[in-house]
Amino acid sequence: MCASLEEQGLQGHDEKTLLAKAKSGDEQAFMALYRKYYSTVYRFCQTFGGIDRDIAKDILQESFVRAFRHLDKLREGQKFLSWLLTITRNRCLSHLSKEENFGKKHSAWSLETELFSVPDNLEQIETERQIALVHQIIDDLPNGGMKDCVRFFYIEGLSTSDIAQRLDIPKSTVTTRLDRFRIVYASAFWPV
Repeated sequence: MCASLEEQGLQGHDEKTLLAKAKSGDEQAFMALYRKYYSTVYRFCQTFGGIDRDIAKDILQESFVRAFRHLDKLREGQKFLSWLLTITRNRCLSHLSKEENFGKKHSAWSLETELFSVPDNLEQIETERQIALVHQIIDDLPNGGMKDCVRFFYIEGLSTSDIAQRLDIPKSTVTTRLDRFRIVYASAFWPV
């Protein structure tokens, strides 16, 4: 069983301290950084179209290994997470480039990768992930009333009143459709 950060004496250490320890070969510092950023990097991998969960886990592992092997290339003052996500993005692109129909897939996710230009702000990363999920989920909905309501609300930013007017339906119908969408797809935005 792995020791907690507290048991390892790493509780309360900031990223700079962990990086210094990791650069000197401290395996506990490596593990602390891994645990700290695992879920962020995994979610980032899943934002790329065509990468399933197993491949995402493989890419995640490979990204951390590359980062730890080349910690000496991390520039002074550069944020570790930003650097790690750049490595991860390159690994994802490399994986996708090996697949059939790469050209077709490239146009579908190249815009998405531009949006993920590795911001320093974790909240921004989460927001971008959720935006990509919303777009994907809306695209996958069957054509019809729910899809129209959801697209107008989440993509075009219309109010429920404006949607009702545009679709010539009661506002309560719009609200019901949006509520159904949230119930059915809530797990995509707030995974357990």
